[in-house]
Amino acid sequence: MSDARVFLVTGPTGDMGGAVTARLAASGHRLMLAARNEARLKEIAESVDAADRIATVVADTTEPLRARQAVSETIDRFGRVDGLIHLVGGFHIGPVMLTDLDAYQRMYRANVLSAVAATQAVLPQLEEGGHLIFLSSVLATEPFPGFGAYAAAKAALQAWVKSLSHEVKGRGVHAHTVVMTMADTERAREQRPHMNFEQATKPSAVADVIDFLVGPGADGMYGATVPVLGKLEFTTTLMSAPPGAPRLDRL
Repeated sequence: MSDARVFLVTGPTGDMGGAVTARLAASGHRLMLAARNEARLKEIAESVDAADRIATVVADTTEPLRARQAVSETIDRFGRVDGLIHLVGGFHIGPVMLTDLDAYQRMYRANVLSAVAATQAVLPQLEEGGHLIFLSSVLATEPFPGFGAYAAAKAALQAWVKSLSHEVKGRGVHAHTVVMTMADTERAREQRPHMNFEQATKPSAVADVIDFLVGPGADGMYGATVPVLGKLEFTTTLMSAPPGAPRLDRL
């Protein structure tokens, strides 16, 4: 496949990993999956019917040295690297008065510094263009009570990616952020049986958007922030219809 590329995928053992790996592999891309959980890495790789296009490396890519080693292993295995699909992240919820500084530092490390380390490892190899994809949350711009540490970290990530895009687009490197809400996964449904997951983000939808962003159809896009929010709705009593007016959901 002429448009097939080689990507380092960091954090594929999380909620998005399986769907993203399967979709990119189906498009003919070759992937080096890098994470700390060796058993889960093997499980994801074996679940994809593309053994010749998938390799794994056990590495904590939030550490700069290990991120560079993962890039080296990608090049050793596939001959080059054309970009980064960064799925690493962390989550925390708690009110300001009950959230210590360590939680803020963990969120910043997991959501921002992890992206910096992985990008700094991959970027020197992208001499003829490439793709850098990151995941963020709708909470970065619409934070709910109790999500301050997490939302602030994701907002910082989005600002960083915007700046990064301006730095690298001149050399043909596309840096994008995919914004999502809670993932609709089996684990999430088990943990939150009371929730309406019709408003959650489908991992397959995120995977499809990432596949598009690294494909030729998105060649004219640089620094995009792409929302993949499913049917998420923000509701407020201020939107109630006046007395006697028809309800919006009945129009």
